[in-house]
Amino acid sequence: MAKDHYIPQSLLRRFVDHDKGRNLNVLDKLSGKMLHPAVKDFGSIKDFHTLSNDMRTEFQGEDLPNIETILNLKFEDPAAPLFERVVENSSLGSLTSDERQVIIRFVALQWVRTPGRIFDMRAYLASSFGEEEPARNLRVFGTPSIPDPIRDVGLLGIPGDTEGLANVLRRAHLALALAPGGLAVVGDNPVIALSDRELPDYLYAAFLVSAPGSDAFLPISPRHILYLHTPPDAITGTCGKTLPTPLELSIDAMNYLNGFQGKNAVRYVVLPRKDQIATLEVEIAKQQALRFNFKRAFD
Repeated sequence: MAKDHYIPQSLLRRFVDHDKGRNLNVLDKLSGKMLHPAVKDFGSIKDFHTLSNDMRTEFQGEDLPNIETILNLKFEDPAAPLFERVVENSSLGSLTSDERQVIIRFVALQWVRTPGRIFDMRAYLASSFGEEEPARNLRVFGTPSIPDPIRDVGLLGIPGDTEGLANVLRRAHLALALAPGGLAVVGDNPVIALSDRELPDYLYAAFLVSAPGSDAFLPISPRHILYLHTPPDAITGTCGKTLPTPLELSIDAMNYLNGFQGKNAVRYVVLPRKDQIATLEVEIAKQQALRFNFKRAFD
């Protein structure tokens, strides 16, 4: 059985708590308990990227694509050294246009492939039809041990959907936000998408990750948060600008984003420090009355 990570270990290693023997501080939203797994044991599901038994039986001996290998080679591995450089320098200033797109492709992957996206969609559909929300479970594709064409279509679509989203996000502006105190958290559904537009009830908010006027955030360390802003007048096919100078977040702005990471998570949130749990629980629970104008950085 393979242990397939939907959050790369290279990213999670930056969130380890050295006082905990280099383990993670993970808040379980359902139980309220704090867990301390090793990096290799978190952000993964057994055989998450394995095609169903039906597909493997039907195409026995054929060259079936290895989803895990494709995602590693095409999206994760090219981005890893760039993130090391970005974190070390706290700047995007040295990125070439090709390197910029490598980072955007990684953000797109983390939005497309995490179980939280599928869970959110199923929860939205359930509420739309007056049905009960599905159990908060990250194994959204079920098990590969039974014939399951829906599972296979979903897994086979991840690389193509990622490329398509990355091509649209090419038009977005890219910045780096710095969290004071290195206290940014990351959830099991790590890319959060926000819009300053009032959304009708029938529109699923997660589809706005690349819509004009939207913001998307992905923490890559407790101090470093990738920020993509798609301007209202963005045109597909164009390339946005990259801000070389990082944005210094206030404590309030950081807590605001941490709260959305917590709300966005299906079940688990990783905290750099165990003593953040009280603040995070407050930010998750309270109504967000204040909107931070991150877009002003691009004026």
